[in-house]
Amino acid sequence: MSILEMLPGYAGRGSPERESEVLLSLVASGLSSLSGWQGRVDRRRPYDSRLQLGLDRLAVACVREGLEAPVGVADLVWSWCAERPMRDWPLVLDPDAQADGELLLIDGVPSEFCREWVRANRDLVADVHESALVNHVKDVARALGRPELYAHWRMLLTEKAVLSAAEMVRQRNRFLDVASWAVWLDESYEPIPSEGTVDGQIAVCRRCRQWMSPSGGEGWVCPSWRCAGHRYGSVPNMRGGEGAYRLQADLVGYIALPGQWELRLANALAARGARVVVSPGYDALDTVATWPGGFAIGVDVKDWRNPFLLARKIKMFPEWSGSHAYAYGKGFVAVPKDRTRGRQEYFRILCKHSQALHAQPHVQAITIEELIQQCPDLGTPGVVSCGP
Repeated sequence: MSILEMLPGYAGRGSPERESEVLLSLVASGLSSLSGWQGRVDRRRPYDSRLQLGLDRLAVACVREGLEAPVGVADLVWSWCAERPMRDWPLVLDPDAQADGELLLIDGVPSEFCREWVRANRDLVADVHESALVNHVKDVARALGRPELYAHWRMLLTEKAVLSAAEMVRQRNRFLDVASWAVWLDESYEPIPSEGTVDGQIAVCRRCRQWMSPSGGEGWVCPSWRCAGHRYGSVPNMRGGEGAYRLQADLVGYIALPGQWELRLANALAARGARVVVSPGYDALDTVATWPGGFAIGVDVKDWRNPFLLARKIKMFPEWSGSHAYAYGKGFVAVPKDRTRGRQEYFRILCKHSQALHAQPHVQAITIEELIQQCPDLGTPGVVSCGP
């Protein structure tokens, strides 16, 4: 078998597969980009233009397949996205996409399947990952020669999604020699509005530590799809709400929630005696862990439900070796075990469709739990650090 035959397949422009993926990405991104959208409660709100573009492509696909096309954007959203599973759409998707029974909307909210199709599109996700704030933090840290500042910022957002007024003051004064630090916090957090409190109290999810919004008689809504029931958490931790702050929504989805797994792994490796650096090289990797004696690993943590889409997001690992401060011997893409439970094909699909894994045989895809068990355990704790 030639090297070209081993690489992931390529569907060219104009192919049914490519057209189907463009259509699905347009509709998914149109649904997910409606910041603050209230679903069925807010039907009169103008829709994202990408929904119209997706509708136009869907209409063509329906005509080609002899199906009745949706009549307008509202029909697309409420009849197709909310009620019709992917198997009933006129799409040609790779079987490894595992899309057949998926819905784009569940209870009026973009589903996790929908959100991952948005995240799999490089240009759309770049709007968040390469946002002005993220780039500014990196640029200032580089200019000052202090890479640990970027790591400290990310770690704070992961550990402290909700801050009291007093905590915000303490955190803003944490690096008094870096004027930009307070600005970063001001742009990362926003005051929790009075309508987000009940009897002067706010709720924090016990599982992911994010602020939970009140939902009438149904309790509290957690922003994480991975929490109980994918919508509602268990009994939350209640805190005083006066003057409290919460993370900006985009930072919850793209930094704080993924960072939970990165931090859990870092703490677990440190408990086994490693010196763990988080966000090394301005987030070139999520973690580098080194044990006395020289054993060292580099890890990229990925919390994705769909391995077909995750394959597109795996990046080339940096070549740090020798005397480099972050030198490591083996690389790992680590996925939470529950993402693979009951899905024996997860890593086969991931490895089959990832160009980066094909190009880097020294990088292994594995569950976080398996990775921890493969690492040395010295019986004495190490440390989690933000710099070399």
